[in-house]
Amino acid sequence: MPKSLRIALIALLVPVGLGLLVGLAFAGDRLGNGGQVLGTVTVAGVDLGDLSEADALATVRRLEDRLRATPIPVTVAGHDFALDPAAVSFDIDEAAITARALEHGREGHLGTQFGWWAGHFFEDQNLTLDMPFTYDEGALAEIIARWELEGIDDPPLPGEVAVIEGRVNFRYPEAGTGIERAPALALLGEALGDPDRAAVSLASRPLPPPLTEADIDAVVAEAEGLLAGDVTLRSAPVESELVVPGPVLGRSLLVARDDSVVPPAFTLSWDPAPLQEFLEPQMARLSTEPVDAELLIDVETDEVTINPSIATQEPDPAALVGAVDEAARSAGRTADLPYREGAEPEVTTADIEALGITGLIGEFTTPHRCCEPRVTNIHLIADATNGALVMPGEVFSLNAHVGQRTREKGYVPAPAIIMGELDCCDSPINIGGGTSQWTTTLYNAAFFAGLEDVDHTPHSEWISRYPEGREATLGWPAPDLKFRNNTGHALIIRAVYTDTSLTAKIYGDNGGLNVEAGLSGRYNFTTPITRYKDNPDLECGTEEVTANGSGGWSVDIYRYITYPNGEQTTEKWVWHYTGLYKIIERGPECPPPEPTP
Repeated sequence: MPKSLRIALIALLVPVGLGLLVGLAFAGDRLGNGGQVLGTVTVAGVDLGDLSEADALATVRRLEDRLRATPIPVTVAGHDFALDPAAVSFDIDEAAITARALEHGREGHLGTQFGWWAGHFFEDQNLTLDMPFTYDEGALAEIIARWELEGIDDPPLPGEVAVIEGRVNFRYPEAGTGIERAPALALLGEALGDPDRAAVSLASRPLPPPLTEADIDAVVAEAEGLLAGDVTLRSAPVESELVVPGPVLGRSLLVARDDSVVPPAFTLSWDPAPLQEFLEPQMARLSTEPVDAELLIDVETDEVTINPSIATQEPDPAALVGAVDEAARSAGRTADLPYREGAEPEVTTADIEALGITGLIGEFTTPHRCCEPRVTNIHLIADATNGALVMPGEVFSLNAHVGQRTREKGYVPAPAIIMGELDCCDSPINIGGGTSQWTTTLYNAAFFAGLEDVDHTPHSEWISRYPEGREATLGWPAPDLKFRNNTGHALIIRAVYTDTSLTAKIYGDNGGLNVEAGLSGRYNFTTPITRYKDNPDLECGTEEVTANGSGGWSVDIYRYITYPNGEQTTEKWVWHYTGLYKIIERGPECPPPEPTP
């Protein structure tokens, strides 16, 4: 081979060989560094060069941990704070940074990569990566607000109004100091990405008060208006009034500011304690007496109604505040004094209703002559019985109810049957004579009401103004009139009289009984009983008939009761009239004759 040809071949093969050697070196470098960061790659001053993907990822995570654990110093308005990155959820995108580091020197096509590889032998191919990070802007805003509230602690003053010793005091609104929120958010957001954690200085701002001087003036004017003088509360129940003086109002008026609303609002209210303390000693004069319920009976129509009870009407301390406020805001500074019900009366409407007295169940009338002494006694005992209340199951005793008839009670002597003789008026028995007419009248009312007869005694001599056999006499302590209230409701006795008649009425509820009376014919006739009386004025050994007396007889008295269900019962009494006694007066015994000389 000619020398010139050999030289030409060598000249040709040398570059080719060199190219092959360089290509083999590039290929070996690619294969040997396939999982490593190429060249010099840094992020936030941390070198990731020549690190494997796992090591690079771990290195970035350590960077994140360090930055998250390192507070950022903050200064504002002369106050120092520290921003904790963890408190705002500071986070670095470790995967993105690692992926970007691994891309260094491997971008583009093979020629571009070969050019980067060949060039890094002659000059540094350094890459500084950005540090992508995220944080919670809402949490950061809350921290700034807390610094402003708790750290700087110079909020604006809305203004103050207070009543002190009866006078209205006030303070106008004042501005406070805060943090410029938008710039602070931006600066601290940037500072989170600063690996050096350099101190940050934030700008302060004046915080305007939420209220104006005019707002405070309006509250002051309202308070002073409420304290502009005494207030008068009118009392209708006792036609009086309660005058609350200004000093008491001054101790009671309260002014409060509500900062929970925007803008803050002032409220004016009254402390009830001073007002109630002023009212307490005047409660009695401003209160009414309780009124008992009353059972009203119209003896003409027999209508039964109830006049309802009325509890004590007394000022209501709990409602006093409202009345004072109303009066203080009115042109005349007056209002009505509020009332409440106080103590219940001894007898309430419910008590009367519980008696169950609904109407007339028995009545009876007897006649008498006008204007005799006995009429005085009749009216007295009728008045003493009028209104008597007999509870269910109770036995009513006329003697127990009215007591002994005496002169001290107004009773007068009047004829009475004493030991079979109509007599007047030397015996104590004559005091209250004639009261048997009321006894008989009341007995018959109870008879027709269907009440249980417990004890009664007819006269020994039948008196024609009374129904035969159906009568009752009265003495002290006996005989007596007694009957039992065998209804399920209370009874009340009413007496009605004129100059010539006497009526007993019994009101209650016997369930609607119908009562009829029956009388047998007379039988068992007897002659008069003779009673002797000594008369020293008669001649010795003589007798004189002063009263012929009257005979007697027996009768049977019946009561027929028909119940609402149709059931019927019959009751029977037997009475024997002995009549008036035959009275024979006797002279003294004659002395024996003198012996014959």
